[in-house]
Amino acid sequence: MNNKKEISSDNKLVLPGDKIAVIEEFVPDETCFEKNGEIYSRVIGHILTDRKKHKISVIPKKQHHSIKNGAIGLGRVEFAKKQIASVNIFHLNHEEIPIPVSAVLHVSEASRRFVKSMYEVARPGDWVRFRIIREKKPIYISFIGDGLGVVTAYCIQCGHELNYKRPNLLECPNCDLIQARITSKNYGKPFR
Repeated sequence: MNNKKEISSDNKLVLPGDKIAVIEEFVPDETCFEKNGEIYSRVIGHILTDRKKHKISVIPKKQHHSIKNGAIGLGRVEFAKKQIASVNIFHLNHEEIPIPVSAVLHVSEASRRFVKSMYEVARPGDWVRFRIIREKKPIYISFIGDGLGVVTAYCIQCGHELNYKRPNLLECPNCDLIQARITSKNYGKPFR
């Protein structure tokens, strides 16, 4: 008879990137990731194992933030197409989210003025401040509002961080390429 507990919790605190198991023993959930046969934590928290189901997870130290309409967030653009962009949310109302949540920015919510394409709004890798306008999945966000828009951007040609030139126009200090973005009045200060 096996005396091992089927479900157990470890009181040891793990950090993102800490190795917590191997793939031969457990199947990771969304709080973990597997690389080269080893399982690592994505979040800060405590390990929870289910030996019967061979599953492992990390209980986040902070509970997931509930996404509410009107919340102000900070996130990174993952991809952009002509009409939409996908943004991973990392902070809501100045608090870090343990597991990033994906949201959608439609070109119609990028500015009060007409914008033809998302390529004038934001590019992959850019950090943006936004407001939640739809809390149910798929989550929708908007740049319309005071202090919202791109807060940090990178050159599409050479990858350097762009300098603010004037509203909605940025310049690369390395290759001098001028690029359009819908910029926040707090460009260069993401947490303000």
